[in-house]
Amino acid sequence: MTELSEIGRLDRPRRGVSIGTLLIWIIIAGAGGAVAWDIYGSELRSKLGIVREEAPRVSASESTPETAANGEMVALVKDLQNAQKRTADQLETALQLLTSEQAASKTMADALAALSTKVDALQHPAAVPAAKRPAPVAAVAPPRRPPPTAPRPLAPNPPPEPDQPEPAPGAPAGNRP
Repeated sequence: MTELSEIGRLDRPRRGVSIGTLLIWIIIAGAGGAVAWDIYGSELRSKLGIVREEAPRVSASESTPETAANGEMVALVKDLQNAQKRTADQLETALQLLTSEQAASKTMADALAALSTKVDALQHPAAVPAAKRPAPVAAVAPPRRPPPTAPRPLAPNPPPEPDQPEPAPGAPAGNRP
């Protein structure tokens, strides 16, 4: 058989967790659970359907002041609702005024733009549009002379007087004084 002296220390440490480490982890998990229950406990109770069985104890003498307090609360709620309705009406009125002021402002801006355009047109008369300018007088082309090979007329036309316009080509010559 083997002797006890031959069994020595193990070269490698034991596997597993020590008892002290296990207790520390249990304490940390318990504390975390308590904090989570404090934060999320009411939601969890309502989802699981767990209802507290503690009913508030009210005596007959205490019920009368609560009824008066309830009446005061109802009156306060009605006052608050009336104030909200007045505020909503005032807001609607202010919105209508704002809309009408915006329309009036736009009308004034359009009128101002039209007026400034007219003032600019009066200040710069050279910038008259081309459609309003008088049409230039068309220059009448001088009569064509026949080519040099063609025979010349016997009596040439006298030159026109400077204050009378030239007749159009092909027009009959009128009496000239």
